[in-house]
Formats: sequence, structure tokens, C-alpha cells
Amino acid sequence: MENRFKILITGVGGQGIVYLTNILVEAAMLSEIPVSVSEIHGLSQRGGVVTAGIGLGEHCTGFIGKADVDFLIGLEPLETQRCLPSLHKNSSVIFGDHHIQPYSVNAQMAEYPDVKSFAGYLAEQCREVVFIEQFPTGIDSVLHNIFLLGRASVMKAFPLTTEKLIEAIRSTVTGSYRDKTLDVFRQGVEFKLNKTPV
Repeated sequence: MENRFKILITGVGGQGIVYLTNILVEAAMLSEIPVSVSEIHGLSQRGGVVTAGIGLGEHCTGFIGKADVDFLIGLEPLETQRCLPSLHKNSSVIFGDHHIQPYSVNAQMAEYPDVKSFAGYLAEQCREVVFIEQFPTGIDSVLHNIFLLGRASVMKAFPLTTEKLIEAIRSTVTGSYRDKTLDVFRQGVEFKLNKTPV
């Protein structure tokens, strides 16, 4: 990992952004990497936009500025697109095609953007992009965040190891939900794209 590294998680309320943030922070602490988290912004209980910034390294805050994000985890495509100003040419991005349509789309006042075109655009602008066009059947949508984390952990630029993330899940997730979470995480780690990442 570089001396300073910033991760941004984006999505909408109910997609488990706080949950994912807690796992990443735990993995960083287990790795003895200094970690800082921004305030988690958004309406987490109402389906509103939610973002969380994580800073790894000495004197690296979770505050996210323009062209400041090294790794973006997008839990919803439109919210991933809204984060474009925060990316730079060496950023890495993983996101999935799980739409949660905003009011303007549901009310037929706007159209949902073309996600494949956006993925192609990202691939031209960033270092590494993984677009999960279809999640494996049988994975509950509330665990899409964990599946994406598993797949992110084997991307070139991801700063935390698969082993430390598994350890963090074991210490963070309790009860019978732990085994299910670990299973979905491993499915993400082992997931093979049908073609070269976008």
C-alpha cells in the first residue's frame, strides 16, 4: 500500500454501507494500518444517497475531495456515476448493476443512465474497473456489498488482503449470519468475469 490511500463507498440507504465500512476499518486495524473514517453522509434509513470515506495511512483522513479517491466501491450504478469527480486516472473501481431507481425515474421525469456505456467510459478513464453485470443467483441483494468486497480484494490496487478481510468478518459479524457472509465473500473472491474487466 502507498503511504496514503483513500477508499470511497457509495450507494443508497439499506445497502449496508455502514456494515461494509465497519469490516474495512476492522481489517485495517488487524493489518496495523492507521485508519480514519469520514462522517457517513446520507439518509441511511430512507433509501437516500449514502457515502463513506475511509483514509488509510498516517495523517490520511476519510475526507474525500476532488480527484481524491484511490478505490471506489459502488453499490448502486447511478450513485457510482455521481462519484466521477472524486476519481483520478490511477483510481480503481468496482461496482455492480443493481438498480435502485430514484424518484425522478420512477415518476418518469428522467431516464436511468445506460450502465454499460458508463462502465466503458470508466474503463477508459481509470486504472482498473470491474463491473459486475449480473450477480450470481442465490445471493441475497443485502449481501451484494460483501460479494463486491470479496471481488475487490483480488484486484491489483486493493490495499487490504483477503485473509485480513476474512478475519475482520469473523470478528465483526455474529451468529449464524457469519457463515453466510463468509460464503458470499468467498464467492466474490473466486468470481470470474465472462470477459476481461470492462
